[in-house]
Amino acid sequence: MLEKLKNNIAHEQLLTSTDRLVLAVSGGCDSMVMLDLFRQMEHDFVVAHCNFKLRGAESDGDETFLRDYCGEHGIELFVQTFETREFAVQEGISIEMAARELRYQWFYELLDSLQYNYLLTAHHQDDLVETMLINLSRGTGIRGLSGIHPRKGRLVRPLLFASRNDLVAYANEKQVPYREDSSNKEFIHQRNLIRHQVLPLLETINPAFKVNAAKTAAILKETELVFNARIAEEQSQFLSREGKHCFLAIDYLKASSYPETLLFETLKSFGFTADLVQEINQALYAEPGKVFYSTTHRLVKDRSYFILTPREEESLSRYYIEKDCLEIATPIRLSFQQLTNDSSFQFSKNRLIADLDLDCLEFPLVIKKWEQGEYFQPLGMTGFKKLSDFFIDQKFSIPEKENSWILYSGGKVVWVVGHRIDNRFKIMPETQSVIRIQLFE
Repeated sequence: MLEKLKNNIAHEQLLTSTDRLVLAVSGGCDSMVMLDLFRQMEHDFVVAHCNFKLRGAESDGDETFLRDYCGEHGIELFVQTFETREFAVQEGISIEMAARELRYQWFYELLDSLQYNYLLTAHHQDDLVETMLINLSRGTGIRGLSGIHPRKGRLVRPLLFASRNDLVAYANEKQVPYREDSSNKEFIHQRNLIRHQVLPLLETINPAFKVNAAKTAAILKETELVFNARIAEEQSQFLSREGKHCFLAIDYLKASSYPETLLFETLKSFGFTADLVQEINQALYAEPGKVFYSTTHRLVKDRSYFILTPREEESLSRYYIEKDCLEIATPIRLSFQQLTNDSSFQFSKNRLIADLDLDCLEFPLVIKKWEQGEYFQPLGMTGFKKLSDFFIDQKFSIPEKENSWILYSGGKVVWVVGHRIDNRFKIMPETQSVIRIQLFE
């Protein structure tokens, strides 16, 4: 096992002899075998252990076991205790997710404080195959089917070459002590169901299933490198960014032989699932205006582009402007200047400036986002037009419409800020007092 480990580290180029390591050790068979193997190597390492307080005396027993083991062998041990259930409730996430977030945050903090190079975990071949099946059940791309990678940033998984049976056999042969985790036998966890029920069933079909699946993952890992290079090349042709907005060129996607793949590989990191991407792909030929949501982002089909933006809570906030106000900075920056309509006054044609009849306004003015069904009388028109129709006439994109601010007086639209004033508040020959409002973009 030791020679296989050394060969795997060399083949995957995981570590150098001078790297300083933090070994994540739970006390179970897998991590204790990893600890035993690295005790026989030249690396400088310490051990990190998490007590999640989830199994009462059993969790405390794991901590005591490791303290005794590391003390006996002169290994520096770091232990962190977490109130995992409280954290899960507070964050609204599962216990499993809470434990994962807590441990990795602490592990990387420990790496930084010690100025060590890598964090090592004892993931093995069975974990890799289980992850492939979990990803397959959820819907995944090529990365999900390549399972667990041996190195991801500062995280290294040196035991992916070995099966769980290999590690148990080594522990028994070398008399490596370890603790059994009773939760590993509970079927309430998806991974345990796959481990104890799905995989044994697949092995009755083919006893070499896990070995073959691991080989497939290795092939897909290299295939993924080629695939990602091609995707990046194509994205440079159809994907552009402007601030927080991403634009996906619809015509390019329509011309592609594999638009759904391009969409999935582009959108998956923004929380869009395979099923949702399928719907987005079907909308390529639909009318503009269709909207798709992930938990973090929104994708809008405009005329020429899919427009991707972060989701923000809908704001119906109203901002009030008193008559003596000179400037506001929220939600947008506006300045206010009172003028006299005399021979020296010149009406501004700048779209960022609104010159209005002060006496026609009812204070306080209100500025807020527009709502469906609202209308106004655009400057130069005798009739009324819905704001939504005005936006269409002006060829506003959907994000532009949603980000438009409207100035109101007495519940009436005064100014579609930065675009058009309402005819009812325009400067007339009889106007005496003018208020000039300027938008600073």
